[in-house]
Amino acid sequence: MNLLDWLFIVLLSITILSFVFFVWSLVWMYYTKKQSKNISCRNIKKKKLRKKRIRQKKKLERKSHYYLKQSIVLLFVGFLIGGSAFYSRYYQLMHLGEKDSHAIVQSYSLLNTIDEQLTRLDKPEESSKVQSTLSDVSGKLASYGTRSADERLSQDGQNLLNRLYKNMKELGLNLSNQSVQTLNDEETLNGYEADIQRTRSDQKKVFDYFHIDEKVLKQQQ
Repeated sequence: MNLLDWLFIVLLSITILSFVFFVWSLVWMYYTKKQSKNISCRNIKKKKLRKKRIRQKKKLERKSHYYLKQSIVLLFVGFLIGGSAFYSRYYQLMHLGEKDSHAIVQSYSLLNTIDEQLTRLDKPEESSKVQSTLSDVSGKLASYGTRSADERLSQDGQNLLNRLYKNMKELGLNLSNQSVQTLNDEETLNGYEADIQRTRSDQKKVFDYFHIDEKVLKQQQ
């Protein structure tokens, strides 16, 4: 478990305790208030006894008032910390962890590299370099088949990421079976460009869902 997991557990535990003590304070407030009402100072002729009853009554009233204030504070603390706990959980659901963040940054770079290499296919003098680069990139893309989205993310977020990882893997496997010569075939090239566009479309959905700024990724290239 990471820091946010522990933070959520601690905050949730404090929230539960706050509400438990809130109920406990309400019970004692009701109990002391009832005791206070049961103490009657009427029809007591002895002055000393009447004063004693009055003191007892006031003491119970102060206790009742104290438990009332305590219950209000505990309720406020419970809602405040509970809100913080659920916000930390929401943050986990909607923000990528370190591994997924690295995978997204790398995928953006790899797709750009493929686009760049495909524009050099018509340069015979660079065919060897292009072939080497595409082989390296296709291997990295194929490795996305071993990845899966962090289970702490929301279900929609996991589905989007896993679909992107699957497309990256398939693109890498298909590309690894091609040479510069076969990619020079217009029909084959158009097919791969369509695959890349489909992968970019899924990538854009991930960017939008997790509020990733593509401009920042471009600056990191």
